[in-house]
Amino acid sequence: MVGNRYRETHVLRADASLEPDRVTPPLPVIAAAGSPVAGNPLGAAADAASAKADILLLPGRGALLPASRTLLVADLHLGKAATFRRAGIPIPEGSAQSDLARLEALVRDHDAARVLVLGDLLHAASGCTSEVVAEFRAFRDRLTTTALVLVLGNHDVAARRLADELGLDECVSALDEPPLRFVHIAAAATADDDEATATAIGLVVAGHVHPRVKLRGPSGDRFADRCFHLDDRVLTLPAFGSFTGGHAVEITDSARVWLARDDAVLDVTRLARPASRR
Repeated sequence: MVGNRYRETHVLRADASLEPDRVTPPLPVIAAAGSPVAGNPLGAAADAASAKADILLLPGRGALLPASRTLLVADLHLGKAATFRRAGIPIPEGSAQSDLARLEALVRDHDAARVLVLGDLLHAASGCTSEVVAEFRAFRDRLTTTALVLVLGNHDVAARRLADELGLDECVSALDEPPLRFVHIAAAATADDDEATATAIGLVVAGHVHPRVKLRGPSGDRFADRCFHLDDRVLTLPAFGSFTGGHAVEITDSARVWLARDDAVLDVTRLARPASRR
């Protein structure tokens, strides 16, 4: 479980946006693993900042809750290529194997006690072939000491039926570990909360959107890539699956955005904002 050790920080402070009749917990400290910090771009200070994080954004498109050794990922969409092939679209194999290898490496590198998938582990029932199930089960059998929990997504229509075959320890519609709530779709995350529950939740962590950030270089070149996106007390994880599309997120004045690469996580908030608001 996540402990009550959350600290206010000038980087992620959001007190001004709180409703006057409701006090929510301060935002957790979020840091990017190995990110440079002011005054010490490559040195020990960066590691110190990461060590103090409540949520650590990882290269490879995952995030870690160090206190509970929980690895967070979202939107693997396993079986998507098989779904396309069944529809007669010639998509090559290999993306799922690569994604599972990357996930296994993250589990081992960070000694994760639990993997929490924030929805859309699977893509469609038609893509849950025996080969797809066998590949995932082999991955699962190599990580027998790590719990695996799925927060059901809109694509996970076959997940409950296949839970035992896949080796899932639990399938839930949402998971509250105050001050964090884990869901697939953030938009409906607090719709049915009573006042006490709503007050206890300081940050919603979600998937579904497949966020991408658009950047423009000094020479005018443009590119878009996957990102972690934080806004309005919602942290949206990038799609973990390689064979997924993406949605360009709006960069508001209160938003923060980190480029999610396989080899680095970079805070690009200032670069992503329109020049008139930098």
